[in-house]
Amino acid sequence: MESKILDQETTTEHNPSNEQITNIKSKRKYDIIVFGASGFTGQFVVTEMGHFSQTYNLTWAIAGRNTDKLQNVLDKMYKTLDGYEDKKIDIIYADVQDIKTVMRMAQTTSVVINCTGPYYIYGEVVVKSCVLTSTHYVDVTGESLFMEKMAYMYNRQAEENNSIIVSALGMESVPADLGVEFLYKHFNGELENVDMYMQLYSSSFVLTNSALIHDGTWISAVLHLATKKQRLYYRKLLDELMGLTRVKPNVSKILHRQQISMQCDTKEWCLAFPEPDQAVVARSIHHAKTIDNLPYNFTVRNYMVFGSLISAVLGLFVFVLLSIMATFEPIRILLVRFPKLFSFGIATKTGPNEKILENSRMSLTLIGHGTTCVKPPSAILKKITHKDNTTTRKTIVKVKAKNPGYGFTSKAVILGAITIIKDQINIPKGGVLTPAAAFRNTQFVNRLMDHDAAAFEIESDLVTYRQQSKSI
Repeated sequence: MESKILDQETTTEHNPSNEQITNIKSKRKYDIIVFGASGFTGQFVVTEMGHFSQTYNLTWAIAGRNTDKLQNVLDKMYKTLDGYEDKKIDIIYADVQDIKTVMRMAQTTSVVINCTGPYYIYGEVVVKSCVLTSTHYVDVTGESLFMEKMAYMYNRQAEENNSIIVSALGMESVPADLGVEFLYKHFNGELENVDMYMQLYSSSFVLTNSALIHDGTWISAVLHLATKKQRLYYRKLLDELMGLTRVKPNVSKILHRQQISMQCDTKEWCLAFPEPDQAVVARSIHHAKTIDNLPYNFTVRNYMVFGSLISAVLGLFVFVLLSIMATFEPIRILLVRFPKLFSFGIATKTGPNEKILENSRMSLTLIGHGTTCVKPPSAILKKITHKDNTTTRKTIVKVKAKNPGYGFTSKAVILGAITIIKDQINIPKGGVLTPAAAFRNTQFVNRLMDHDAAAFEIESDLVTYRQQSKSI
């Protein structure tokens, strides 16, 4: 596995012209299939799918290569959820090493939820199968290389086949991408720039020796660092194809202090963190301007909140060190083979325990700056002229979620699939899309809030009237 992860992605020489492919949108046997259901994230998705399928009256199945493990996942769900006493969920055999099995799976469903990662290694076979069979596809990846490579390679064919492909339907990048949409819709004026600040924390102190993440997340991170050249290569191809110009980094804010909450005056130390949220939002803004013809004339930058200066500097040091280590093949193999050792226990095969998950929290602060047409009070208006006056607006939006890595992520990807099924009239007919590009005109955000997956709220809205100084 290590050499495959480090050297090449899973590809196929299979010629689809030799297969009998159902690519006509008729009524299919299942609404949704969860692929990779026996994995760590997949098990959370299955549990949530058990709830949502009853709420929305959906037909569904699970798929993967180990049917015994898949049965164990279902048996666990049957014991914990009501309503499945006389109802059994189908199990479908599908292996990414055999595209025929994946295509047969895709032919039977309207939407595939792909939980099989790392996605750069195992994801393309699933995307390709869905595009060829006019099946919709969603996943929870935060791997920029995979997302942008899929957009470059399959967007046109997905459009032609009316196949909707949406990645990043998890903690990365639903809060950021749909948070920007929420801010834009509630910003009363001309939005010029948005700064996003992601903060991960625990609601209470938990004394445990549990890991914080699953080793699959660690492997994806190592892969991200090890494939920088490939990522930049496909990003350049995609940007040239789309005509996309990305925002340049603000050097002065790579490491800086920022007041995150209006509830207190404390400033937190933050680091620039452009991947993957900033990259996803850039594509969403471009889609809004070029496809939806919306006046999105603002830039977005993303940062991670560390709190103390020591934590921020340590975080930067670890990032630089891992980036260097990941470029050397022998060290990469060790990083992948012994995640617990090299992550100092942060990443393990068993992943975080229930206490860690229950107490984990995510808060994304989006600070929007721009101008507004709101007139100042008459008393102020008498003292300044129109030419001298500049009226600025600062709107702060908060997006909050519990158990963001797995609880929120599981709900978000399922609600994304449900939104494709229920709101198709308000979604582009096909293409490789970002969450905002797919769902900006749907009930997706409302569904997230209705099902207690996330909260989207305006924390403050400040208008400032300033008189420009005149040069003498």
